[in-house]
Amino acid sequence: MARQHIAGALTAPYPWGKSRAMLSRPRPPRFDRYVAFAAVLVAGCKPSASSSPDAPASSASVPLAPKGNVLQAAENEVAPASSAKARSAASSPRVDIAAGAFEAGSTPGDRGRDPTLEPTNTKIELGGFSIDRDLYPNDPGKRPLTGVTRAKATELCQAAGARLCTELEWERACKGPESTAYPGSASFDPACAKSPASCVSGFGVIGMGSALREWTASDVVPVEKTQPKSAAVRGARADASGVDHRCAHRASVDLAASADDLGFRCCHGSPNAATVPVAEWEQTFRRAELTAAQVGEMLASVPELASLGSKITFFKEPDDLATVMSRGDAGAPNSIPNTTLTTAPILWNPVPGEQILVVAGKAQKDAFIVAFHRLPGDRYRIGSSFVLKDERGPVVLAFNGYVRRKLSWATCWDCPAESGNITYRDDNRVVITQK
Repeated sequence: MARQHIAGALTAPYPWGKSRAMLSRPRPPRFDRYVAFAAVLVAGCKPSASSSPDAPASSASVPLAPKGNVLQAAENEVAPASSAKARSAASSPRVDIAAGAFEAGSTPGDRGRDPTLEPTNTKIELGGFSIDRDLYPNDPGKRPLTGVTRAKATELCQAAGARLCTELEWERACKGPESTAYPGSASFDPACAKSPASCVSGFGVIGMGSALREWTASDVVPVEKTQPKSAAVRGARADASGVDHRCAHRASVDLAASADDLGFRCCHGSPNAATVPVAEWEQTFRRAELTAAQVGEMLASVPELASLGSKITFFKEPDDLATVMSRGDAGAPNSIPNTTLTTAPILWNPVPGEQILVVAGKAQKDAFIVAFHRLPGDRYRIGSSFVLKDERGPVVLAFNGYVRRKLSWATCWDCPAESGNITYRDDNRVVITQK
């Protein structure tokens, strides 16, 4: 079986031979070629796969109206050249940031993004404030103070006639007037971790997220009430992954913690009351209302999938469901306990703050399963796809409303090489695999 991998696909094809499922069928589907395409998501602490306030009903539906071209997967984007600015020799100890709006958070599917902590591209209005150019004690001739609790950091800022910055003030100062993903740049320059004083944000604030984590005055509101209250920490230590140095990167840290890589900086003026929106649980699976023509337009805007063509057809219920079930000798579609089978598009909420659109269908010659990240304004970003070359299907999707992080697909129910899973992994990647 020839395989073509695109964009770091993670697939697990069945080792070809004469499987029992193949021998039992007069004409098995031609899975001699397939194309898989997967996008990297982000790492972080998550609820368990089964955590859910209620078992979602499968009858609800959400009308969708996709707009614009589908965004490229993060791992397929060309990383822009670093443009971090060098520190000016003459500078004021404080930076004044005028009142205004900025875009907090990050785009679903961004590398390093934790949807349970980072909001989805949210416009936030902040009043004007001033922020210390350097980390406390705000003296370029002294090392930043670390190893203190948040309470102690708050006390030291107050003693200096200031206050601990809120996390949104920190993010605003980091992203700068052009709202760059990293301080002063669209990408992370590893030199900033080695020499934080050499890098500044677009507003001129030094060393934000370069080599130290920083306390903020903000708390992380728990998604589940059973979780303890914790502090919002921004930035990353020098040896952290590059994506952890993003201005939107957010971590939850115990209030009483202290560490050698955890410092802080002070702000001046009245504190901004704006807070980070809290991600919430939604119904795990809902039917998505959109047409095959809309899906065709979405696929046509993805270079790796444009060859499918824009003439897309959905499989039909109940006939195609019965066909897939009969091929695997599983009986009627409603005979599998706690499992719903469908050929319709599905809007999936695997974790708080994440919506994934899953679509199965057929083009002129090939069948496919595609997962898209849903963005604000009904925009979409490719997450993962699996193309069954020269296979006409039908393909069905199957889910259990109590299972948050996984659903299944099949052309022959539970048959090796003719079924698989769509999984939202702990590193926040959506991955479509073949059994």
